[in-house]
Amino acid sequence: MHGIKTWIRDNQLNVYQLAIQTDGGIVSTAYQPCNACQNIYSVTKVFLNTAIGMLWDEGKLGLDDKLMSYLQPYLDAPYASAWDEITIRYALSHRMGVDEAVIDIDRDDIRTYGTEDHLHYILQHTPKFPAGSYRKYTDSAHYLLSLVVECITGAPADDWIRQKLLQPLHFQHTAWTRCPKNHTIGATGAYMRAEDMVRLGWLYVNRGKFGGTSLVSEAWVDMMEQESFDLYPVKGTSFRCKGGMNGQMLLYSREKRFAAAWTAYEDDRNIRRLTEYVVSRAEHGFETEESIQR
Repeated sequence: MHGIKTWIRDNQLNVYQLAIQTDGGIVSTAYQPCNACQNIYSVTKVFLNTAIGMLWDEGKLGLDDKLMSYLQPYLDAPYASAWDEITIRYALSHRMGVDEAVIDIDRDDIRTYGTEDHLHYILQHTPKFPAGSYRKYTDSAHYLLSLVVECITGAPADDWIRQKLLQPLHFQHTAWTRCPKNHTIGATGAYMRAEDMVRLGWLYVNRGKFGGTSLVSEAWVDMMEQESFDLYPVKGTSFRCKGGMNGQMLLYSREKRFAAAWTAYEDDRNIRRLTEYVVSRAEHGFETEESIQR
């Protein structure tokens, strides 16, 4: 059977880096010249969700806590009372009740917001549905959640994530996007190598443990999967995944003890095809080094 590299070449996919982790370690390949660290776009949300889980494990927040109770230090203007009904759980599952994306950091020209205060801009858009009753995927949720992390830890979310999660996972260089007020965006804009990104998938394969050390609880891993906190099942398989704009992907299976991550600049259709191909190969087993380099 052809390897993944051959499949990517034959199908003319614009993939930059791909990494696979199994019990044998990490194997990674750059399929074309590229910068070491790429924008992983919305895969960033899984890192923020993991940070929320770590704080949940420590008893520093509850999933049914009201989101706005943590954001009071950042507020300087009135807002609609509907925001007071949104819980951390509803933000994690994109069920805040908003009927529009409100902010889309990767597509918006933020100069059109009329303010440098992203929080103020978000709160101008009153939720149209009762909290928890309507799902709308939005970067707004994770910008608000990043402020929760900052409020609890006293540091921008990316600084805390770097110290408490990325360093224990032995990451190399990363960079994170912040807003004009210097708050971590949280929803998108983390830059890293695929061979580092895959380590987060491996953490979930091992139910929150890395190198024998528990970084996040098994209960949180179960919560992420059961409530679809930005980890979604690949239909008909044991895999879960989170994609990002322009073809980024984090993919793993606890059953197969397999994780993969890649960076790319591709359309959704081609990334679905690549995901299906990698899952198929993993389901049947293969030599990782031979597969991704041949």
